[in-house]
Amino acid sequence: MQITWKRTKIGGDELRHDFCAHVDGNITIARIYRTTDADNQDVWSVNMQVGSAATDTCLTRLDAIQMVEHRLAHFLTTEAGKRDPQEWPHDQRTMELRSMRQHNPGEYAILVGELRSGRIERIPRRK
Repeated sequence: MQITWKRTKIGGDELRHDFCAHVDGNITIARIYRTTDADNQDVWSVNMQVGSAATDTCLTRLDAIQMVEHRLAHFLTTEAGKRDPQEWPHDQRTMELRSMRQHNPGEYAILVGELRSGRIERIPRRK
């Protein structure tokens, strides 16, 4: 399965040192971005959005990319990973909501209101 990397956009702005990994055209499986750790050292944060939706850090961007590739390969061997990729977005949308709540609380409040009113369809619960 081919991974496509694109710069992360929040509020229409492309973020520096921040990338999302996509498969199947539009399914976000991970986000990597450069940040500073407690020792004031630059590190790359890796946030997987499929599978166990794990978060980890690496010292280089290449290490972060390889971690995403490795975790995707592992995920594809699981029952969930063998399903149609269009069924994966449950984890992805959960992560997107968490990110939106943190980075854009106004938009998050609007989305939650639309979900509650039924104007936006909810994702069916996992069985």
